[in-house]
Amino acid sequence: MQNILIAGIIPQQRIQQLLQTIDQMLAVTLTVYAPAVHRSDWPADVTVLTGDLSDRGGLTAAAIDQDIILAQLDSKALVAQTQSLIAVLNAQPTTRLMLASPDSILSITQSQVKWYQQRRQRQQLAAIRMMERQLRHSQLDFTLIEGTTAATTAIYTRAMQHDWLTAMPTRRALSLLDYLTVDVSWPLVA
Repeated sequence: MQNILIAGIIPQQRIQQLLQTIDQMLAVTLTVYAPAVHRSDWPADVTVLTGDLSDRGGLTAAAIDQDIILAQLDSKALVAQTQSLIAVLNAQPTTRLMLASPDSILSITQSQVKWYQQRRQRQQLAAIRMMERQLRHSQLDFTLIEGTTAATTAIYTRAMQHDWLTAMPTRRALSLLDYLTVDVSWPLVA
């Protein structure tokens, strides 16, 4: 039996894809940890625990006995959510963590900004770098997918920690769904 926790706010169109993939897997127990306002996004037969990724107490309770945690990070709280996940999962070293961040260095630097938006852009870049630094220095088994389009998506894993500056680019956009397929082995190695 494999226990999977999906944490964070998953876009509605991805929920059906995730559920279809999980239905095809054998012996999987699914739990969702999401804000209360998103409880209705999930079918009634799915166990949904309510809370925010920054809430360490709630996340700790949700992460108990989970084999894989698929976390969709919020671009406005990257650092806080990453700190929370690392703190919770340090106590559970056998749990594998797969994170998805909507922003990447490429997506932020490739978009043109006006002079008055430059400060916000620098703050976003600093948050991404801090999140990456926290993961790099943690002892977690993780995969981080940054970006939402094929041109801006990059993948980092624990196995890549020595070559962190050269993330593995992708030929297509990846999502949490890509890591639930049966044929994918853990961890993703570049």
